[in-house]
Amino acid sequence: MANFILLPDGTTGTNEWGNTGGSSYEESVQINDDDTSFVWETRMGHEITFTMANPGVAEEDIDFNEDVTVTPYITAHYHDGSGTVEMTIKITGTGILVALATKDITVDSNYPTYSGNSTTSKSFGNDWDYAGLENIQVKLDCTGRPIRFSYLRVSYLYVNVEYTAAAVAVADNSTFFGANF
Repeated sequence: MANFILLPDGTTGTNEWGNTGGSSYEESVQINDDDTSFVWETRMGHEITFTMANPGVAEEDIDFNEDVTVTPYITAHYHDGSGTVEMTIKITGTGILVALATKDITVDSNYPTYSGNSTTSKSFGNDWDYAGLENIQVKLDCTGRPIRFSYLRVSYLYVNVEYTAAAVAVADNSTFFGANF
């Protein structure tokens, strides 16, 4: 299986999280550099939605007759907290309806990686297509209540896309001139 990643290129919708380190939300989560660049939240129920850059692989190079698997990943840390704080990771976008994953983010300054749900369909009964890949968004929602003076940090966010490379048609003389040549 081949793969590529999609990085954030903007935000959309209701964005209630704070931003540290980058000039924009998406810049703060494009490089996995832990403590210098991240987005953060201190309140339960606050969300942020990232739009993702278009695929760097051409449409004709992906075999959409085979499963295309899409998985969101974040690196996160519950800063100055104790125990865990709950958050959800969801792939969304126009025409995209994928189940969310609920994660308990731990106090771990190494910023462990958490994955959302892997999916081979963009909505019930609809496999991924190129338009869907171009339309992916990732929504993060702080669904737990951080304790006072602590906050949830996300320092890196990306979507991994696994696919089968499209076969390259190779002409040989028997195909070109006929089977009896």
